[in-house]
Amino acid sequence: MIVDAHVHHYERGFFSQRWHDYVAQSWGRRNPPERDPAIIRPKIEGGMEDPGGDRMVAHLDAAGIDVGVLLPLDWEIGFGQPAAVPIRRMHEIISGVAIRHPGRFVAFAGIDPQREDAVELLEWAVKDLGMRGLKLYPPTGFYPYDRRVYPLYERCEAWGLPILCHTGGPGIALLPARYANPIFLQDVQADFPELRLWIGHAGHRIYWQEAAAVATVGINTYLELSTWQTVALEEEEFYVRWLSTVRDRVGAHRLLWGSDHIAGTRVRGVQKLIDWADWFRGLPERAPKYGVTFTDEEVDLILGGNAARCLGLVQPEGK
Repeated sequence: MIVDAHVHHYERGFFSQRWHDYVAQSWGRRNPPERDPAIIRPKIEGGMEDPGGDRMVAHLDAAGIDVGVLLPLDWEIGFGQPAAVPIRRMHEIISGVAIRHPGRFVAFAGIDPQREDAVELLEWAVKDLGMRGLKLYPPTGFYPYDRRVYPLYERCEAWGLPILCHTGGPGIALLPARYANPIFLQDVQADFPELRLWIGHAGHRIYWQEAAAVATVGINTYLELSTWQTVALEEEEFYVRWLSTVRDRVGAHRLLWGSDHIAGTRVRGVQKLIDWADWFRGLPERAPKYGVTFTDEEVDLILGGNAARCLGLVQPEGK
């Protein structure tokens, strides 16, 4: 079973206007000659949206991926502006995508602990919508050790649900990456030793050393490897050696493959997902060029076995 531990579903209105304005400015000024952000802005959502998740399923199929873990993003407080789609409706839509495509997705909740009703929202998402984990995004304005988060940790630990915590940066300037240093997760490890903690993006790229150190000392802590695609393709020797180091320190049984894929028509693209999955499939042949080895069994664990174990997934028939 191959499991993408980090994908996002987007439909119109999920993000605030401030995010779209920022992205239009960023894309317009990325490379000369500059483009008018006002021309870019109306095109963003159309290039990201995937109503019902049909395109995501097609992308997973093309890349040979069995299951995607859907991660909502609750950015309203961080942006200081509400999204057009309320937080509960966003969760209903994402839960509906998982229901529409049985067996293809595991849907997590995505709730900012700064919300006054955060605990109520989590309980509703798990008990009423059947969501099976929690995505946290500290750059909206909280550190992982913030006591406001503790009731969420308590419930996920008691329910046996994993928490994926975003780490790394720099991300976007609107949401400060200082909150996303995985070193702050050590308090969580100490206070919730049975909590399955997934370190999102493995600290990419400014905090990868901290992420490896934190995962090394946490017996229920996993490194989730999404967004490393460019590094793996352009700096292959560095990435293979880094991956070998964390494998040796953390164990192949606590590494999770992910992509951070969005299945819109203009974002990332299916070929990038295919290439990323194939890159890992070829790791046993690729690694010896740099004096390290990965077994087929280790790659199977990373590509899906570990996530399947955490989530209680059953191997599809015929696989």
